[in-house]
Amino acid sequence: MRRRSKWLAVFLLVAGVSAAAGAVVFTARREPEFYRRAGAPADWATQERARLLLTRLQDLKNDVRSKPEWGDTFTADELNAFFAEHMCSREGLGATLPEKLHAPRVAVDGDRVKVGFRYGQGFWSSVVWVEFRVWLVKDEVNLAAVEVCELCAGRLPLGTQTILDAVAEAAREWNIDVTWYRHEGNPVGLFRFFADQPSNPPTQVLTLEAGDGKVTVAGRSDLGPAPAARP
Repeated sequence: MRRRSKWLAVFLLVAGVSAAAGAVVFTARREPEFYRRAGAPADWATQERARLLLTRLQDLKNDVRSKPEWGDTFTADELNAFFAEHMCSREGLGATLPEKLHAPRVAVDGDRVKVGFRYGQGFWSSVVWVEFRVWLVKDEVNLAAVEVCELCAGRLPLGTQTILDAVAEAAREWNIDVTWYRHEGNPVGLFRFFADQPSNPPTQVLTLEAGDGKVTVAGRSDLGPAPAARP
């Protein structure tokens, strides 16, 4: 009788651990609704929107360097078309993403931005995603605050510190300094754009807004005096 009880206890323990592990896997593999909703079909319209967005991004980059005022608005649908066309695999622009991440998608719900990535391949893959709010800090130049509201794999919450450190490290490559702190339990990052410019930078971001399914960025650049005409 004791031996039976012992084996029954072992069986119940293994069954309990297996059920818990299965629940964790199931929770981690659940795709968030926004990620499913944001999937763009690989059709001609998607390809055309992706092509136009790539041109607009390049134009914006050139405008920052050559125009006194610049800006543009990008819808979530346009961004998802670009992601579907250029960042679903590890080839091309997808190679710029961290290892094992691919197929990014984005949604803008109210003032919340949601960005998700597929992590890994096949059955064991999951969608790692973050929901955040972003705004420019009042009375500061080129300083944006990003509040991380959720960070999950599927529906499984993730620890943040390692990921936040990786974000800060990646941002430095884009000339952005990042400092993290916590506010009411949520991580908040202070992102300093054009970090190598002086205290009164010639390039200033004046608008950074998310809402109504789109993201808007705008600013101005002090181009300095025009070159003197040759005699």
